[in-house]
Amino acid sequence: MPGKGKDFSSLAGEELLKAMDEWAERRETLAEDRTKLAQFRTKLAEERTALAHRRTELAEGRTKLAEGRTELAGKRTALAEGRTHLAEKRTALAEGRTALANNRTELANKRTALAEGRTELANKRTSLAEGRTHLAEKRTELAETRTGLAQGRTELSRQRTELAEGRTKLAEGRTELAGKRTALAEGRTNLAEKRTGLAEKRTDWSQKRTDWAEMRNKLAEIRTRMSGGRTGLAQSRTNLSQYRTILAKQRTELSYLRTGLTLIALGTFFTRYFGFGYWSIIDGFILLTGISSIVMAIRLFRKSFFIERKLVIRLEEELASEAVEKRLESSIQAHRFGSF
Repeated sequence: MPGKGKDFSSLAGEELLKAMDEWAERRETLAEDRTKLAQFRTKLAEERTALAHRRTELAEGRTKLAEGRTELAGKRTALAEGRTHLAEKRTALAEGRTALANNRTELANKRTALAEGRTELANKRTSLAEGRTHLAEKRTELAETRTGLAQGRTELSRQRTELAEGRTKLAEGRTELAGKRTALAEGRTNLAEKRTGLAEKRTDWSQKRTDWAEMRNKLAEIRTRMSGGRTGLAQSRTNLSQYRTILAKQRTELSYLRTGLTLIALGTFFTRYFGFGYWSIIDGFILLTGISSIVMAIRLFRKSFFIERKLVIRLEEELASEAVEKRLESSIQAHRFGSF
C-alpha cells in the first residue's frame, strides 16, 4: 500500500506495480470486513479518477504537441517546395550556363556577375541547410572551373531535385503520421474520459453498497434487540406453562377428592341399605378406598398449594411493567452494537 503522503495517482512504474501487488495480498484480509473494503474501494476509485484526470491532461498536452508538429511539418513542406523551386531555377541556370559555355570568352563578364549572384544564393542556402553551405563554399571557390563541370553540376542539380522531391514526400508522410497520431491522441482522450466516467460510477456504487451494509447492520442490531425481548417473553411463557401444569395437577387432586367423597357416600349407602353381613366387607373396602383417596388428595393439594403460591409471586414479579422494561433494557445493553 502507498504511504500516508502518497496515493496511486503519484506512483509510476515499479512502485505502482508493487503497490498493486501489496493490495492484492491484503485483499483476503479486507474481504472479512465488507464495510472497510467498500471504503477502501471508494478511496481507490477516487485515486483512479485523479489518475484518469492526469492522463487526460497528458493526452491534451500530447494533442497540442501533435498539432504543433503538424504545423512544423507544414512549414517544412512549404520550405521543401521552395527548395524544389529554387533547385529547378538552378537547373535552368545550369543549362543556360552549358549553352553559354561555347561563348565563355565573350560572356566572361556575365559569368563573373552570375558567380557573384551564385555566391549570394549560396550564402542564403547556408542558413537553410548546413550540408548545402559546404557545397556552396566549394562552388564559390571553384567558380573559375565551373564551366568544365557544368554538365556534372547539371546532374547534381537533377539529383538535388530528386532529393527535394523525396524530402517533400517524406514531409507529406510525416504530416499523415502526425494526423494519425492526433487521431490516436483524441481516441486516447475519449477512452480516458470514459474511464473517468466509469470510475465515478464505481465510486457511487461503492457508496451505495456501503449505505446498504450500514442499513443491514442496523437491521441486524434491531433484530438482536427484538430477540432479547422475545427471550424474556419466552421465559414468561415458560413460567405460565408451569403454572398451568400446577393448575392441571390441582384439578387432578380435586378429582381424587370428589372420587373419595363419592366412594364414601356409596359405601355408606350400601351399609345402610343392605345392613351388616357378608357384603359389609365390600362396603368397608369402598369406604377405605374413599378415605385413602381423600387423604392422598389433601396431601398432594397441600404441596401443590405452596408451590403455586411461590410461582404466583414470581409471575407477578416477572410480568410487572417495571420488570419487563428492565429486562428489555438489560437485553439491549447485552446485545448493543457499535454505531456505524
